Amino acid sequence: MTHPSDPAGRRLLNLLDLARHALAEAHRQARTGLRDEERLLLLGCLHDPERPRDGILYMLGELITDTSRDLPEGAAAEALDEAAGYASDYPADRITRASAILSTPADA
Repeated sequence: MTHPSDPAGRRLLNLLDLARHALAEAHRQARTGLRDEERLLLLGCLHDPERPRDGILYMLGELITDTSRDLPEGAAAEALDEAAGYASDYPADRITRASAILSTPADA
C-alpha cells in the first residue's frame, strides 16, 4: 500500500484503516461464537432490508463505485462496477433470506 503525501489522502487512508480495524475486531468476536440475537444483529449491520443504505455492504459497494467515477469507460470501470454489485447486491440478497429464516421460530 502506498503512503499518500497529501492531507486528503492521509485522512482517507486513516479512515479506511479505522474501518478495517473495526471489522477485524468484529470478525474476531464473531469467531468466538454468536448467540442468535448477536447473529441477527451482525447480519442487520451488514444489510438491513428496511434501511439498505445504512448497511456496511451497501457502503462498501458505493465506495467501490466511487473509485471508478472519473475513469474513462472501459474494462477497469466496468470491472469496478461489477465488483460493487458483487460486494453489495449479491450478499445483501442472501443475508435477507438467511435473516428471514433465522427470525422464524423453530416450531413454525
